[in-house]
Amino acid sequence: MPMTFGGLRERRIPWRRELTPVIAVAGLFADYLSPAELWTILLPLGCVVLLAALRKWTAAVAVLVLSSWVAIPAAAVTVTAIEASSGEHHLLTLADATGQHLDELSSAVCDAGAIEVEILPIGPGQLINPRWVLRKNIETFISLHNAIVLDQAREAGLCLLIN
Repeated sequence: MPMTFGGLRERRIPWRRELTPVIAVAGLFADYLSPAELWTILLPLGCVVLLAALRKWTAAVAVLVLSSWVAIPAAAVTVTAIEASSGEHHLLTLADATGQHLDELSSAVCDAGAIEVEILPIGPGQLINPRWVLRKNIETFISLHNAIVLDQAREAGLCLLIN
């Protein structure tokens, strides 16, 4: 009697093909759901090593580039470069948060120009109301962007204008 449901080989799952997206997504989830501490770089790098061991180079590069250790600093540098090319510098803050860098610049030195503080429409009752992880990632982006802008301002001798 022939086998009704096919042979044993037809039911096997090609695990190497199915494992690649699972490892990539798990690595990115672990990266973005973990706290912003130095040891958490091991989470996406471990997945990159696993993907490289499976010889899935495209997925390994994608996890590396999309990890928070590369994507958030790249976004902050890109936004700062766009602001610098237009000649306008802005410090970013959330509507319901106090920025840690806002009081660092002295308002006594105002020779070359000014930096305005822009309040982003993010938070309760605003245009976007992110929670938990997304809010932490936005706060990380804002603090990194503000640190870059303040470093450039110290070199140029700019001051703050709080609107």
